[in-house]
Amino acid sequence: MYLQNLMYKILKTTDQFNRFSFAVLLVAIFIIVACKKGNGDDPTPVPPVTPPPPTTHSYSKTYNVGTGSGDLTIDGSVTKFLANSLIVINPGTYQTINIIHLDSVTIQNGTAAVIMDGTSNMYAGINFSNCSNDTITRNPDIAATVPFGFICQNNIYRPTTITGVNKNMLFEYLSYSNIGDYTISITDNALKVWDGTDASLQGINLKFKNCKFDNCNSSIFEVYGDITKSAITGLQRNFEVGFCTFTNSNGGDLCVGGAVDKFSVHDNYFSNINSTNNNDNGLFHMIGNGDFYKNYATNYQGHLMRLWSISFGQTPENCLIYDNISFNSRKYSPFEWQSTEGLNVVAAPNTTYCNIRLNNNTAGNLNTSQTTAFDACLVDNYSMPAGSTQEVYNNLLYNCFVSTSLGNRIFQWTSTAYEAQLVTLGNRYYTSSINAGFDETNLVLLNSSPAKNAGVSGHLIAPFDYHQLPFNTSNPSIGAVQ
Repeated sequence: MYLQNLMYKILKTTDQFNRFSFAVLLVAIFIIVACKKGNGDDPTPVPPVTPPPPTTHSYSKTYNVGTGSGDLTIDGSVTKFLANSLIVINPGTYQTINIIHLDSVTIQNGTAAVIMDGTSNMYAGINFSNCSNDTITRNPDIAATVPFGFICQNNIYRPTTITGVNKNMLFEYLSYSNIGDYTISITDNALKVWDGTDASLQGINLKFKNCKFDNCNSSIFEVYGDITKSAITGLQRNFEVGFCTFTNSNGGDLCVGGAVDKFSVHDNYFSNINSTNNNDNGLFHMIGNGDFYKNYATNYQGHLMRLWSISFGQTPENCLIYDNISFNSRKYSPFEWQSTEGLNVVAAPNTTYCNIRLNNNTAGNLNTSQTTAFDACLVDNYSMPAGSTQEVYNNLLYNCFVSTSLGNRIFQWTSTAYEAQLVTLGNRYYTSSINAGFDETNLVLLNSSPAKNAGVSGHLIAPFDYHQLPFNTSNPSIGAVQ
């Protein structure tokens, strides 16, 4: 058991590519251990995993740019770069790097990291404008010793601003530390008005993966957009944040998405967030629709996910919230949802409601400050519009401080009868992690846990749990881990 639990922890803290490689080793050892034990602890067999063949990328041309200091501008409207080319920025400490009008290129650091240090220049950073189909990443040949290719640090202002219309952009292995204002600001002087067409989107497929954010003390992602009764502006589609770490930040909302369609926030790690901040916030506060899954948070304040839901177009979107683990929250419930109708935006053009599924999440030690202003439960359930459905199955909850005599643990502001109905749907509350049989160190259910194999079948959103191990589909466990 110790070996398996150690592997779980390693698996969650490695990057996406290494996670897959390590999963192959994990499966092999897992099968060996299960065969040796032979006691039926793991009723669902682990499927075989076939690793993909190794791949290498071939570029049409390599360009080396930058002197290692000062300001650098890479402007595709001035210098023509071949499609599928590699731009290598020479290492050093720069003031600003501005990347403009680039299409279909990859940008990497050279033989060491590219650093933007704001100690003597508050505008130091790396910025992007009107780019498409680009990847900004680290040099894979030195990744073992230089894990992040681009480092922004010691900046009291905004180290990254993304302006204009940007599409199909992958930002990965970027590191930000000691930031005083918005870390990544996605905006424009004149946000586009969405008319229902892709051409009127402000951005599409902006993806941030395997990035690190430490001591960033305002919003880390400020994604500008607006929804009013007359117009939707700055709409982003398929905005994604995955495999990132967020630590030691105290700015309230870590990400604010003003108008986001089909977002995906997953496999992120949050620790020591909002240690002295006390406002009502969401680590991810998204206005729109999308999925939030396999995230881990501990020692934080605020809602883990705050969803103000709306679908863009006339087809209701399904918002999926699943396989998340959070505990040791100083204040507020881990989840909140409501509709933009509740925010007085009833007649936003070409929009409708969302449906929500909240299944197989684990949350505990909530409202440790024992504030009586807002109790802590699984989800603050504000009113949703007619036609909208909310599915809540197989969630594990423990040690939540509530001050009301009603004592609802699953839904805030609901009836005793509805609370009883939620229990029949596999949602369970326990007074402590010990009584729940949940190991907070290794993030696993003990074999003696009353939640083990006790869930309601037929409502798994994904067949694999938080650790990427298979759920028992016939008898799934309650919570985020099988």
